[in-house]
Amino acid sequence: MLKADLVIRGGLVVKPSGSSIANIVVRDGMIDEICGDVDTPPAYRVIEAAGLHVFPGMWHVHVHFREPGHTYKEDFESGSRAAAAGGITMCLDMTNNTPHPTTLESFEQKKELVAPKAHIDYALYGGGLYPKTVSALAKAGAIGIKIFNTRHIKEIYPYISELGVVDHGVLYELFEAAADVGILTAVHHDDSEWCKRLTFRDYIDAGRVDAAAYREAYQKGYMYGHGMVAGLAASLYYARITRARLHVLHLGVMPVDAYEMIRHAKAHFGQDVTAELETAALLMTLEQAQKVGPNAYLWAHSPEAGWESIRNGVADMLVGEHAPHTLDDTQAGWQDNFSVPLGITGAQEFIPLILNEVNHGRLTVEDVARLCAEAPARRFGIYPRKGAIEPGADADFTIANMKAHNTFMGKDMHSRAGHTSWEGVSVSAMPVYTIVRGQIVMDHGQIVGAAGYGRFIPGPQAVIS
Repeated sequence: MLKADLVIRGGLVVKPSGSSIANIVVRDGMIDEICGDVDTPPAYRVIEAAGLHVFPGMWHVHVHFREPGHTYKEDFESGSRAAAAGGITMCLDMTNNTPHPTTLESFEQKKELVAPKAHIDYALYGGGLYPKTVSALAKAGAIGIKIFNTRHIKEIYPYISELGVVDHGVLYELFEAAADVGILTAVHHDDSEWCKRLTFRDYIDAGRVDAAAYREAYQKGYMYGHGMVAGLAASLYYARITRARLHVLHLGVMPVDAYEMIRHAKAHFGQDVTAELETAALLMTLEQAQKVGPNAYLWAHSPEAGWESIRNGVADMLVGEHAPHTLDDTQAGWQDNFSVPLGITGAQEFIPLILNEVNHGRLTVEDVARLCAEAPARRFGIYPRKGAIEPGADADFTIANMKAHNTFMGKDMHSRAGHTSWEGVSVSAMPVYTIVRGQIVMDHGQIVGAAGYGRFIPGPQAVIS
């Protein structure tokens, strides 16, 4: 019997359709077969997985690894290392870089720059700013077109002002261009002028700018609030009449009317729209937000509405945004939270937080396989190469111990930011292996893979020469 490269023996293999104990045989970076002990060949490496859960490799669909241009906050090496430590095998990186990847030249520069640094597989968004460059970005392998339909009220990074598409005519033309080539458009929605006017009126001009005032402005729907829902309404309409494929970012951060808008677009119009649910907006308590202050930009508006959106199909996938900044960037926010970068950490924490919710009864393991692996792989056009435990798929696995306890502490984080928005939060389950294309990159918390192993995964519209 031909020797396999890797056998994962006796784990509970988790698929969206159900779970069963089996052995997984890996050859040449791909799943060769799923079988019982009698049919399992010898292997160069065996992982004894009895008592562990073997998930398809988990995706993180919303990371900001800050490269190029802002690498003192994070870079592709440190960010992908943090993701690997957190059980992530595939990530999608955003576009608020300097230079931003809005042209073929800048997109190719970013591809070349980050290629030697990734610990896990990755895809890159192209920046949505110039309608005329959308086709070239799609052909170059962009996984989607990221549109910042927003600007920070005080023109502060991470919202690079020139990336802000607040002209609805430009937004419409971006949708047209994306529809022409079939590429997905992912939109951070807002009504920036509404947000700016009311926040200045009731807070900044009144001298109420500390972290507590910011939290109040968030709670009132000024920051990350009603303006986002208004932006979503316009975007849903323009996407429908242009037949653009729309992916809604930050569901869960927005007030609850956003859920109904997306439900209506799907159910009534049959619109091609999906949404990623920001789990930080379900799990970040007010107490934790008060504790970490300017190191988290949100807390839960309506956790129950978020959980319900998973059950009723409004939310299509889960995410825990990773938008890191250094403490030097953020600590002035205790005094003036409106004048510092807004962000949160999540690359290393997301999957443990989600697995913890399985133990709390909010989700099943099959839900996690669907929402964190299969659904994103399908939506972004990479399924069944990724997101599946089936013969012929990439041998990407997140193996978890559902009884392992951990408490998040800044000293344990791999992110260059050097802290965690989840400081002191405890979880009752942890990834213990991260496996990318058959290679172990994380083993019980230790990074054992090398930077540069991760591959660029082009989007489905790519033209490969």
